[in-house]
This record gives sequence, structure tokens and C-alpha cells, in this order.
Amino acid sequence: FTVHVAGDAVHARQVVLGIVRDHAARLVAKSKSMLSEEIHLNPCLEAAGLRVVETDLGEFIVQLRGEPPAHIITPAIHLRREDVARTFVDRLGMSFTTDVGEMTATARRVLREVFLTSDIGISGANFAIAETGSLCLVTNEGNGRMVTTVPPVHIALLGMERLVPRLQDLAPLLALLPRSATG
Repeated sequence: FTVHVAGDAVHARQVVLGIVRDHAARLVAKSKSMLSEEIHLNPCLEAAGLRVVETDLGEFIVQLRGEPPAHIITPAIHLRREDVARTFVDRLGMSFTTDVGEMTATARRVLREVFLTSDIGISGANFAIAETGSLCLVTNEGNGRMVTTVPPVHIALLGMERLVPRLQDLAPLLALLPRSATG
């Protein structure tokens, strides 16, 4: 793997664009990454001609609607199931239903194709361990694993504050994640 250090959002976007261009990518599968939101990565990639698909279900829904995430943990919390159903009818050609299982199955079918055909996967990372070069991702959806393992290239975005020196330093920080997410 290669580590890139960017001094600001512009430089970070340039680094990602360079990797994308080096691999002649056209389709990017993204897992949730707050850093990518902060640096406005999606508009940059889209302006360069790439198709970027958010694969977290809530992020996918708001992306289809052309909206920013409403919340860090639950990006589509402001939507009712009828809103999602209408979005899926308009954007995915699904027949109208408010059955959550059917809507989820439709999203999974669409996203499965994205996972299998994407050139690059981009994710955030909760932590990176300097001692081992390992990434730590905590997720409640399988999309994080798919984005980081199925595409031939994976880009992980994280701030310097996410680096921990040794594996043994990770445990106390992992215990804080659920408290921070709900606090």
C-alpha cells in the first residue's frame, strides 16, 4: 500500500484524482466517509467524469435525491418510507411500494452491480494502526467490506487524528466509538 499525506482539501482531492486517473477508473463505489464529505470529493470526481455511487443505504438514498446527508449516522433520517418509495420509483424504476424489505432488496440489486463493476472503492477509516499498517473500519452494513475488498483498488481517507501508534492503543478508542456516535 501507499500512504499519501495531503495538507488541505484541495491537495487531498488532487491525490485521489491522480489515483483514479492512474487506474483509468470510470466507476467509484463509496462507503461512508465523513472526510470525503468535508473535502467535497464527490463533486470533484463527478466533474472529472466519474460515476460515484454511495453504497451505505442511507447515503445511497439521499444521493439519489440529490441531497446531502441529514445526519452523520443516519443520513436519511428526515425521510419517510413513502419518500424513499417515490425516490426509488423515479430513480430506479421500481414499482411503488412502501414495503421496506422490497425497497432494500431493490437497493441491494442495484448496489451489487456497482460493487462488481466498480474500478475503485473509497472508504473512510475509523482508525489506522501505524505499527502494522492496518485499517480499522467499524460498520453495521456489509457495504464497507464490499467497497474495501471487491474493487481492484481501494482508497481509504482519514485524518491524522485517526492514526494510533500500536495495535494495543486501539482498544480504548474502539470503546469510545458507540458512545460518540449516539452521544
